[in-house]
Amino acid sequence: MNQNRTCVNCGAPLEAGAEKCPYCGTVTPYGESMLEEKKIHQREQERKRMLENLPKIKFVSLPFMILVYIFTFFGYAPYWYATRIKTLNSLESESKLPKWAIAVYALLWCVMVIVPGSESDIGISESLSQQIFNVSMGLSMMISVWLAFITRNILQAHASNYIEGNVAVQTIAASGTMLVLFGPLYLQTQINRMLKMELLAPKI
Repeated sequence: MNQNRTCVNCGAPLEAGAEKCPYCGTVTPYGESMLEEKKIHQREQERKRMLENLPKIKFVSLPFMILVYIFTFFGYAPYWYATRIKTLNSLESESKLPKWAIAVYALLWCVMVIVPGSESDIGISESLSQQIFNVSMGLSMMISVWLAFITRNILQAHASNYIEGNVAVQTIAASGTMLVLFGPLYLQTQINRMLKMELLAPKI
């Protein structure tokens, strides 16, 4: 409520709750506070509209991902890419995740889990089983690193539409070492950061 019942400009009497002086048009203190509230409301509405138009992706806590990684023997990695490829490939970037690579990645993981200990069932020797395991692991690691770098390019390109390009490169998944060592674990922490920065919208 307006506490000053006279206009600060012309001294004319003001009604309670007047936003402007009816004589000279000067905005009252109450009107200024109402204008500020309207601006805040407008900014919040614009923010909500922007979030609605942003690509949606899941927020996943790091402790949860670590537990899932352990219990699935790193099988969560190909699953992570498979469940996010549609959203990631919808972001504005020239780089795209290839579906075939994720399918091969998942197949190699299945081979590493199934073949060891099943030599007699599938009629191969233990040494051949070990060779298959080693080759599958080597290939899966190479594909994992390759997919991680593609994903980083996608995230950085998307972020550069909202923040300066150099800042995006230095802020989003900047560590190549972390990318190689932890792949989707590290990438999810960067996605979580982008969600907090409102460069992406949370998927419920």
